[in-house]
Amino acid sequence: MKRYLILVVLACFTLAGCAQDTKESDRNARLDENVVAQVAGESITEGDIEEIISHIPAQYRTKYSSPQGRKEIVDGLVEMKMLAWEARRKGIDKQESVKVKIGYIIDQALAKELENDLKESVKVSEADIESYYRENLDKYVTPERIKARHILVEKQGLAEDLLGRLKKGADFQELAKKHSTCPSAEKGGDLGWFGRGKMAPEFEKAAFALNKGELSDVVKSSFGYHVIRLEDKRESKTKTLDQVRKSIERTLQKKQADALIAELKDDIRKKAGVTVNEEYFSKFKEQGRPGVEKVREPAEPEEE
Repeated sequence: MKRYLILVVLACFTLAGCAQDTKESDRNARLDENVVAQVAGESITEGDIEEIISHIPAQYRTKYSSPQGRKEIVDGLVEMKMLAWEARRKGIDKQESVKVKIGYIIDQALAKELENDLKESVKVSEADIESYYRENLDKYVTPERIKARHILVEKQGLAEDLLGRLKKGADFQELAKKHSTCPSAEKGGDLGWFGRGKMAPEFEKAAFALNKGELSDVVKSSFGYHVIRLEDKRESKTKTLDQVRKSIERTLQKKQADALIAELKDDIRKKAGVTVNEEYFSKFKEQGRPGVEKVREPAEPEEE
């Protein structure tokens, strides 16, 4: 998978920047640079390798910045240029279908670079960041959560008896395993961490009112009778502006960049005279895929 990834990056780099044969004068001019390899007189420089590494996804960048990773990049680039050189020698690059493919890839690379330039031009002010934080404060609140155990039984009398035994020092987990009808019994009644809105209302009210290590009274719910012990509690916390500043900045940058790109596309559409032949699509409206029945035809009304 990683090998495929690096080949894709190399392909995009090669087609976007190095797809054409290098003139003899250019080859000679590049000999004085920090050349890493050459293919048919075309140099691959340290700058080329750094450019490729900069386009590798962050999670793989460290690997390909190592000596072994750089060798893999160079080997892949050399192999690709060797095969591309042979393909040009055979005239494959002159085939119409290949020209179309290369054209699409170059257009895609150019469009992506233009979008990246627009994104990099966006500057988010501190005032915008602070305003977004205030208006979206609820996004940065971690609700109160608790960790609890419980014993669930069908009879109130048994629940009262178990509560009394617990208050005298009986082992909660052992009693839960022996008496509780909840699936959590096999874990000693452990319910793990949960927030509000996850449990029956009566259970939730009693559980969240407890202090760490405290036992509840017998609690009745639609499931039966509970005895609850609070294991731990995490109070509600709100992330500070400093903690989320970078995240907010990225969000606002994307929002503003998307707006700029949409505006640019509208402007280009007018300047470039973009037209679409809608009749092209009408040819396909009544055509279904072979062997696939139409499944969304409106049903005929039944006769009374």
